[in-house]
Amino acid sequence: MDKDSKYTLHLTKRQVQLLSYACDRMSRLICGQDWSFKELMEQAWEKRCKKATGAFMDSEWDNGYHSMIKDAESVSKWLKKRFWGLGSTALYGMGYDDTSDILFDIHRVLRHQLWEDSDNKTPYTVDADKPTTPDGSEPLAEITRE
Repeated sequence: MDKDSKYTLHLTKRQVQLLSYACDRMSRLICGQDWSFKELMEQAWEKRCKKATGAFMDSEWDNGYHSMIKDAESVSKWLKKRFWGLGSTALYGMGYDDTSDILFDIHRVLRHQLWEDSDNKTPYTVDADKPTTPDGSEPLAEITRE
């Protein structure tokens, strides 16, 4: 197979949404964007909490929701500092890593298509912006609704 081979996926709307989400989040994790780590930790805790108590934000379970928020923030800031060498307000983004840029390009294409297919199009959102040039080294992905 050569580098310029093309592939076709047939996805449901939910699969497109999840693929868009995964590309967005992974691109941000590669760049060490600490709020992405924090969000993953919070979601994991909330799932455990819901299973144990029936509620997502229990104030008592496992030291409570507010304690978990502080822990997730502390750990994510530590990860960003330790592994990316970034202070609390610094971020890497576009141009930091080509894989991250390619993943974010895929996300941009998918989120725009989901916006195009929406019955409630808000014009003042990044979703409305049709990507025209890639930030990564690969051409923009193409998506067509069947």
